[in-house]
Amino acid sequence: PGRMAMNEKELFFQDKKACRGPLTRVAGNTEEKSLREIDELYGAADVLSIRNAEKHRRILLLMSFAGTLLTLSFLLYDEAELYGLILACGVLILCLVLIRRVSDRLDCHRKYLQYRVLAECLRVEYFLCLAAVKTKVTEILPWSLREGIPWIAEVLGELPAEEVTEKRPIKDCWVADQKKYHEEALAKAERKAKRDSVVSKAVLIVTIASYLAALAFEGLVLFKGTGALNADIVRAVLKIVLGTMSAVTLFFGSFYGKMSLSNVIEDHKRMISLYETALERIRTEGESEELIRFLAREYLNENSAWYAYQSKNTPDIVI
Repeated sequence: PGRMAMNEKELFFQDKKACRGPLTRVAGNTEEKSLREIDELYGAADVLSIRNAEKHRRILLLMSFAGTLLTLSFLLYDEAELYGLILACGVLILCLVLIRRVSDRLDCHRKYLQYRVLAECLRVEYFLCLAAVKTKVTEILPWSLREGIPWIAEVLGELPAEEVTEKRPIKDCWVADQKKYHEEALAKAERKAKRDSVVSKAVLIVTIASYLAALAFEGLVLFKGTGALNADIVRAVLKIVLGTMSAVTLFFGSFYGKMSLSNVIEDHKRMISLYETALERIRTEGESEELIRFLAREYLNENSAWYAYQSKNTPDIVI
């Protein structure tokens, strides 16, 4: 584990060195050396996490699309007797394997999650320093993160030791700003969940309608015969419709299912509630060290929970 952690740590600094383009900031400009170094590390971790998250989403989309096409191709090969599609099935299986290998080589899922955890830990460290709170993130880092991603604790432990003596407010730059972010992110996640729900309901309606049509057709064949209808063709069409609905469900399940939208929505709601509580306490008792430590600890706990369930969303071949 130590060697692996060191490799991941070195890889982060290698990625940081190769990172091009403007870096994000925690909260504007600052003159203190310690805050500048934290800010620089945060900017690199944030940008790298966002870029790897986008790569991860594209891979999920490609794998979902290829898996759905494979299902449809085999369905048409079997039911529509389009025998040439068996070659397409082979090509699509090969595509799925290649996409998975590219994903493993890019290591984008791990980087997306671990660099995000590092960025959020650095955000907390920055605001603790800004508020002149002597507590360090390494002292309150959840055990699951300390053990699960040990290289992050190493990076945090190497941050500048000098302390900021001038206490500055964090209400607007941390609490209010993050509350606004989570409100906007919640609305976005709920739109995605609604889209997934609408498609699921539409697929269910079409599936039930197809089943009732198949039931009615078989009843018609049993009692009155088919007349001019070709029973095999009708059955094949109904099977293809039902199979297509399954393929659509597979696509949305493979793509949106890997986003853990229900967990994400609950996370955003909890964080909004946390910041509302913090704002209320600031109004009544001011920005006390006790409150800021409470906020930092809860923030890190939520980050740990996010990492735990997102770690399960690896790009897998689903057929």
